[in-house]
Amino acid sequence: MDKKKKPSKPTGKVNVRKSSQSSGVLGQDLGWVNWVLIGIIVIVTYITFAPAIKNNFTNWDDKGYVLDNKFLKEPLPVVAGYFFSHFFMLNYHPLTMVVYAMEFKSAGLTPELYHKVNIWIHLLNVMMVFWFIYFLSKKKTEVAAFVTLFFAVHPMHVESVAWVSELKDVLYMFFLMGALICYLKYIDEKEKRKLLFIVSTFVLFVVSMLCKPASVPLPLALILIDYYRKRPMDKMAWMEKIPFFLVAILFGVLTYLAQVQTAIAKFETFTIFQRIMHGTYALNMYLFKFFLPFNLSAIYPYPWITDGHLPYIFYFSPFISLVIFALVFLTLKFTRLIAFGFLFFFVNMILVLQFLSVGNSLVSERYTYLSYLGLLFVLGIYFCKLFRSENQMKHLVSVGIVIIGIFFSFQSNARCKVWFNAELLWTDVLEQFPNNSEAYILRGNYLVEKSKYDVNPGQNDYDKAFEDYTASIKFKSNDPMVYSKRGNIYGLRKQFDKSLADYSMALSLDSNNEEVYLNRAITYSMMKKYDSAFADYDKNLRKGGDPIGVYQNRAYAYLDAGKFQESINDYDKIIQNKPNDPGNYFFRAFDHYQLKNYDKSIEDNSKAIQLNPNNAQAYFNRSQSYKNLNNFKSALEDALKAKELGFTVDAGYVDMLKSQVK
Repeated sequence: MDKKKKPSKPTGKVNVRKSSQSSGVLGQDLGWVNWVLIGIIVIVTYITFAPAIKNNFTNWDDKGYVLDNKFLKEPLPVVAGYFFSHFFMLNYHPLTMVVYAMEFKSAGLTPELYHKVNIWIHLLNVMMVFWFIYFLSKKKTEVAAFVTLFFAVHPMHVESVAWVSELKDVLYMFFLMGALICYLKYIDEKEKRKLLFIVSTFVLFVVSMLCKPASVPLPLALILIDYYRKRPMDKMAWMEKIPFFLVAILFGVLTYLAQVQTAIAKFETFTIFQRIMHGTYALNMYLFKFFLPFNLSAIYPYPWITDGHLPYIFYFSPFISLVIFALVFLTLKFTRLIAFGFLFFFVNMILVLQFLSVGNSLVSERYTYLSYLGLLFVLGIYFCKLFRSENQMKHLVSVGIVIIGIFFSFQSNARCKVWFNAELLWTDVLEQFPNNSEAYILRGNYLVEKSKYDVNPGQNDYDKAFEDYTASIKFKSNDPMVYSKRGNIYGLRKQFDKSLADYSMALSLDSNNEEVYLNRAITYSMMKKYDSAFADYDKNLRKGGDPIGVYQNRAYAYLDAGKFQESINDYDKIIQNKPNDPGNYFFRAFDHYQLKNYDKSIEDNSKAIQLNPNNAQAYFNRSQSYKNLNNFKSALEDALKAKELGFTVDAGYVDMLKSQVK
C-alpha cells in the first residue's frame, strides 16, 4: 500500500511552475526584453505626464520655494552654504534647494523647465523601480513590468510629479531607489564586493535624506527585505543597520525641529482617541485609493466635528485597520510575501498617518509615491504566478491589467491638467469638499495676484476673490488673514469703514500680525487719518514687520500729510536698499522742493530721469527747481522736454521762461 505523501512545509515563496508552454519569452528573462519594456513604459509615462509641461506655478508652496525665494539669485556656493546650514519651508532639504537654484539660473521664473525636470526625474525613477523590483523578485520580468507600469501612471502619483514644490519627492525617490538596488546587490553579492555595495547603500541613503527626510524609514525597509529574502538575522545583519538608524534619527530630529513651531499641531488639539481615528482613517483611505483612485484632491481636510462627534466612518476606522492587520498576520502561515508588501507600504506611511498631526490635510497623495511599491509588488508576484501558469484565465487577466493601466494613464493625464493653475486646482478641491475654507482662501489669493503665478495671467478678479474670502469666513471665522485680505478688497472699493472693520477683526484674532497693521495703516492713509496711520506703521515695526515695506508706504503718507522732512528720512532708508527705483528719487525730489532744497530736488529728479528717461513729470518738476534757482535756460529745456513726452505744460509758463532766456 502506498504511503501518503507528506505535505511540504510552507517556504514563504510563491512557487512558479516553469514550462516551455507557459513561460514564453518573458519567462526566459532575456535582457533585451527588459529594455524594450522599460522603453515602452517610459514612453507611456511621458505621454501621460506631458500636459504638466504647460502648467503654471501654483500658489501652494511654489511661492516660497521659487517665486519669492531671494536665495535662488545667489551664486551656487552661497546657495549651498545657506541651505546646508538652515531650515527652509519647514524642512531640511538642502540638495533640493540647490537644484531649484540651478533651475532658476537656467530658466528664471518661467515654469516650463521646472515641470520638465520633475517629469525627467520621474522617468528616471520609473527605470530605477523596474530594476529594483527585478532584483527583488529574483529577476522576474513580469513582476518588474507590472509594478513599474502602475507606479509610473498611478493617478495618486500625479501630485508628486505635476507640482513644482514636490521636486523633493521625485528627487529623494531617485537616490532611495539607488540605495535599495545597492542593498539587494549587497545581500546577493559574494564577499568580494559586499563592502562596496553596503557603503554605496549608505551614501545614497544620506543623499536621499538631503533631498527630503521622507527617507527616514529606509532602515526598516532594509530589515523587511532581509525578512522577505530569508536572510539570517545574525549579529552582523543588525550591526550593519546601526549607521542607518543613527542617520535616520538625526534627520528625524531635524525635521521635528523644523516643523514643531508651526506645522505640527499642539498635542492638546486632538485627543488620543481622535488621533487614532485620524491615523487609521488615513491608512484605510490610502489603501482604498490604491485600488480605486477616484475623487482625488490636493487637500483632504480634517473632518468636521459636530456636537463633539466625528463622522461615523472615523469610529469604524480603527476596527477596519485591525481587521486588515489581522488578515495580513494570518497570511504568514503560507507566505511572507503579503506581510512584506503590506509592511513596506506601512513603514513608509507610518510617519505621515497624522497620529502626530502635521499640516492641514488628513491624506496627502504625494505620500504614496514610494509606499505603494509594497502593495504593487504583492500584486505583481501573483500576476507573474498566473502569467507563467497554464491557467486559461491568464490571457483575460493580462488584457484586464492592460486596460486598467491605460485607464490609469488617461486619468493621470487628465489630472495633470487640473494642476494647470491655482484656480483650477482649488476649484477641483472645492468640488470634492465644498466647505473647505482653505481652498476658498487659496483660490481667492490666486485671483488677486494672477500675474505672479501664470505665464499668461489675464485680469485679476477681485470680485470673485471677495466671494471666496466671504465663503471662507462662513466656514472658518477664526482665520485672521482672510479678514485682512477681504479688508484689502474693501479698501480697493473705497469702502474704508468695512475695510477697517475687517482689519480690526483680524487683529482681535491675532494682535501680533504685523501685516494687518500695515494694511490698516495704508487704509488710514487713504482716508487721510494720518495719526492713526502712523501709529499702525509703528506697531508693524514693533511686531517685526519688514522695515522697507513700512518705509515705502509711510514715506508717501508723510509726503501727503505735509511732513516732508520725515518723508525724506524714510526715502533715504529706502534708497539705501533700493538704489535703482526711480520712483523713490522722484518723490524725495518733491519733498526737497517743498522744503526749498532746490539743488537736492534737481539732483533727485535727475537720478529719476536717468533711471526712467520717459518720466515727463520729473522733467517738469526739475524745470520748476531750475526756475527757482534762476537757471531759466535749463528750466525751459526741461519744460519743453516734458511737453514733448506728453505732460501738459501751461503755455504761459513756457512763454515766461522764453522771455527770461532772451
